Amino acid sequence: MDRSKEADKLYKEAVKLTTPSLLRLRLAGEWEQATPMFERAGMLFKQAGDLARAKECYERAATGQERQRSGWHAAKNLEKAAEAARDMGAWQEVEDHYARAAELFAEEGRPTAAAEAAARGARALEERRPESSQQLYRRAVEWLEEDGKDALAGDVFRQAIAQLVRAEKWGDAVAMLLRFAASCDASGARNSQCKAYLGAVVVWLYAGKANDAWVTYQDSLGVDAFSSSDEAFAADALFDAYRSGEAAVIQETVKRNAIFTNIDNQIARLARKLPQGELAVMSRQLGGDGGSAAVGVTAEGEEDLT
Repeated sequence: MDRSKEADKLYKEAVKLTTPSLLRLRLAGEWEQATPMFERAGMLFKQAGDLARAKECYERAATGQERQRSGWHAAKNLEKAAEAARDMGAWQEVEDHYARAAELFAEEGRPTAAAEAAARGARALEERRPESSQQLYRRAVEWLEEDGKDALAGDVFRQAIAQLVRAEKWGDAVAMLLRFAASCDASGARNSQCKAYLGAVVVWLYAGKANDAWVTYQDSLGVDAFSSSDEAFAADALFDAYRSGEAAVIQETVKRNAIFTNIDNQIARLARKLPQGELAVMSRQLGGDGGSAAVGVTAEGEEDLT
């Protein structure tokens, strides 16, 4: 029997078992027996390339596992359904299934698994549904923090920050960078912590918010690990360059300081494109005289952030 026929046979038998029948004295579906049938049918349909029916089987299997109070296995089936939905381009179902899977893991007392499921959903939705992706990244970070797994959160933080930068949500990106820095402090990841603080400065400067960049920098200097770091000195040199009001000076400062190439990729790209916005205004905000900068002076060599 080929995979499709075997899957169809299993599916039909499982549906019968889950359909109440007065004739058979079955007032409630026999989910305990039917659920593994749906799971196997889903696998076989997937192998046969029938994604729509595979997705349906995994959804029904998830229902069966929930009815048997096995949230862990229900979540696993929902993730498989989400993968099928992704391959079909059914983005709402991708979001719904990953979000529900993450919630089920959390309800089972497994916040790290919840975070991993949310992050997988966020990655799948990055291009098609950026707002939903960002929300799932935030939930992933929250679950890792709740579980005290800060040391495991680095990749999720970086993915979330990169997504916010691509979406040009500068304030949210800075907030996530500072949250990452706090997480690094808790886990003793000093190198990543200092890069996060420098990254926050770079993002604000790229956004044309010199005052916000300066305030963030000053607040960050209150953290011992950062105050004497190479990243702090690099940020200080960047502010000096901005005070000059000269785009060429800023570009040279970024170019000659290897620290700016060692920060996370999306932030490094922003650094290479400095200055952006009204340089003369930003120069004066930082205590400079504006130099010869004109309104709207930007760095040469525009490159795509995507």
